[in-house]
Amino acid sequence: MTDQKLSTWWDGYCPESYLKGKKVRMRLNSWDFFESEETGLQMAVHRGVLAIILNFRGKGDFRFTKNYADEVVNGELLTTQTSDNFLFYNKQAKWQKDGVEIEEFINNLQK
Repeated sequence: MTDQKLSTWWDGYCPESYLKGKKVRMRLNSWDFFESEETGLQMAVHRGVLAIILNFRGKGDFRFTKNYADEVVNGELLTTQTSDNFLFYNKQAKWQKDGVEIEEFINNLQK
């Protein structure tokens, strides 16, 4: 655990880097996920609703056109991938009550 506390609302920046005291942009990759330019953390974003941290990291395969998540902030609820299916989120899963559960999920991801 760190001194930084995650919010459950996403601001378009990498939550993993935030925990390390950094502000790192997330860029659209070739799979249409936002990926941290520093850590490879990926997110599937349903604009205005959910920002889902995926349980697998990207490989830095970014689009040629630079699109960043922080350019349009819609206040998505930050959550984690709870399903291996296409939708990435299991509707029966519980919502994270605070950023601590999200931080634990991030800390357990493979590098």
